[in-house]
Amino acid sequence: MSQINIVTAQNVTLKIELANIGDRFLAAIIDVLIKVGLITLFTIGTLIIGRSTGSNFGLGLLVIIVMVFYSLVFEGLMKGQTPGKRAMKIRVSQLDGRQLSFGSILLRWLFRIIDFPMSTWPTIGIFSIVASEKHQRLGDLVAGTIITSTKDRTSLDDTFYREVEPGYWVVYPQTSRLSSREAEIISEVLHLYQNHDNYELIEITAQKVKALLEVQPDKDDLTFLKTVLKDYNHSTTIESVKPESTDH
Repeated sequence: MSQINIVTAQNVTLKIELANIGDRFLAAIIDVLIKVGLITLFTIGTLIIGRSTGSNFGLGLLVIIVMVFYSLVFEGLMKGQTPGKRAMKIRVSQLDGRQLSFGSILLRWLFRIIDFPMSTWPTIGIFSIVASEKHQRLGDLVAGTIITSTKDRTSLDDTFYREVEPGYWVVYPQTSRLSSREAEIISEVLHLYQNHDNYELIEITAQKVKALLEVQPDKDDLTFLKTVLKDYNHSTTIESVKPESTDH
């Protein structure tokens, strides 16, 4: 599976796995089958209601809506995924590591008419995916997006989830300020350190997290980041949080 390095807004370099072309193709097939299923249901409903001019018009309108707006609606509601993409564990992601915006989804969708025209073979889209370094179709290139894999690459201990023991007290209540994406970045940095022994990345990330949380811990940077993840998990799942202490 292809991997690329991206630099986030926090100036942290992350290794991201791109979705392979086979998974993207199967996801597209699943989405096509779902579209066909929806249209079939609409058709059956129309036949039951009766072949009136109004019902035929309604069927035609529904077919257009399903075929044209399917990806826009689902990727907007499912954060970059359609049912097919979710089944194949892939998603649309922002190339710079930021949270996927609806503006990017919309821009990417607008270029589908060029990448995958209904009247002809999707030559432009397929050629762009195969030829581009990051397997981007034209819409991805314009919107600044890529298709990434969401398949589990690590064990539970390597994710941003850190199981905490009963009676655990939060060390840094400020971790409640972190977004899930920021917690994932910290987790990815720890994973990279575990596999590549890149302590410089730990130091850079720790400095940025300290500034964000406005804390000056007496722990080493590696222990600090691990503690932050435990606190984050506890703070986002348990309502009662220990007040900040001057001892830390």
